[in-house]
Amino acid sequence: MKKEILLTAFIPLLFLADCTGTTDQGQAAETTPETTAQVEFKDFGPEPFVFDIEEYTTRNETYRTAIWTGKYMQMTVMSIPAGGDIGLEMHPDIDQFLRVEAGTGIMMMGDTEDNLDFEARVEHDFAIFIPAGKWHNLVNDSDEPLKVYSIYAPGEHPHGTVHQTQAEGIAAHEAAHGH
Repeated sequence: MKKEILLTAFIPLLFLADCTGTTDQGQAAETTPETTAQVEFKDFGPEPFVFDIEEYTTRNETYRTAIWTGKYMQMTVMSIPAGGDIGLEMHPDIDQFLRVEAGTGIMMMGDTEDNLDFEARVEHDFAIFIPAGKWHNLVNDSDEPLKVYSIYAPGEHPHGTVHQTQAEGIAAHEAAHGH
């Protein structure tokens, strides 16, 4: 019985030791302020990628940057300035997920662009699900940037997309969709 208890306690320790990560030299890889400062804003897809999503989202300073674009899904980070918004839009064939990492805002959705009859207050840690075909806009009503990440399924923007401003994002959307 004691051997079983010891073995049961030892196996999780082995698992934890294996999950801490090692360098090529077999040394433990540490997460320190120096290593977390090495955030690179580029599109890592479609290769496998593991990262600190909150750090990328809160450190992003662009309106939109694609961090991962795959065959069936895409993830972007967004920074919406105080008083700004994402912009009224609708994706006919794309479901969208947003998560708020910093700031506050008002999420609006509706069946037509002039009837946004769904409204919800959002803040840090809130998740937003936007069904395909719903008109929507997220308005930053705070005095600090609204930091969100967005997951599109399937992807919405070309691999490597970076829009420094909302105007760039709107122009790219209009060019891609012939508006």
